[in-house]
Amino acid sequence: MYAEPIELQDERFGVMFVSRDITKEIEIDRLKTELVATVSHELRTPLTSILGFTELLEHRHVDEEKQMRYLSMIHNETTRLERLVSNLLDVQKIESGHAQQDFKVESLFELLSDILEIHAGSTELHAFHFDCDETIRVSGDPAQLRQVFSNILNNAIKYSPDGGNIAVNVSCDDDVIRIAIEDEGMGVAPADAERLFEKFYRVQNEQSRNIGGTGLGLAICKEIIESHGGTISVCSELGNGTTMTVELPIVA
Repeated sequence: MYAEPIELQDERFGVMFVSRDITKEIEIDRLKTELVATVSHELRTPLTSILGFTELLEHRHVDEEKQMRYLSMIHNETTRLERLVSNLLDVQKIESGHAQQDFKVESLFELLSDILEIHAGSTELHAFHFDCDETIRVSGDPAQLRQVFSNILNNAIKYSPDGGNIAVNVSCDDDVIRIAIEDEGMGVAPADAERLFEKFYRVQNEQSRNIGGTGLGLAICKEIIESHGGTISVCSELGNGTTMTVELPIVA
């Protein structure tokens, strides 16, 4: 806000006040700052590891067992970098409207069964429970829907490091298919739950910081589900697990 005097022939007639809403500009600046900070941190950490292990392999003689361990670590950090770049590209494509979608009608039971089988094989600490009518069909881009449910299941595993039950329950209500994915993990406070779908937002506590992440996964999920005419929501309690609920239009 600023003010300017109104004068005519050296006589003041009044004052003009001008106000401008700069909320959007400030929000854009905030997102840019968060983008730079997040990407810088997420790039620096794996790159430092990759550089360190490659230097060890190049300049030191290490036995075969250590070589394999170092190569495994390099592979894991490279995968982490690839995931970050993919997430950034996905966000850019979705926001620019260039994301290509190939809608098909498929069995939701088969789609979720395949994803669950993959994730169940990645952990020995979690027990999976699946309840879905085999006749339910869903219309959407199979690759994008797999990305959504894989991300949610991956979070359920990642944020319940002590293990526990993970339940995937599918139900139909009027014209809506409701997929609820529930874990028994660390959960989040209500204030954090409201912001989980914001780009680059990460829960600021010691446990979450140690787990890592870009803060883009759920933002991408939200964009994908909304482009399918659905909604995604979260219900969580700190220390008491999280339930992610996806609602999609039913296919007659």
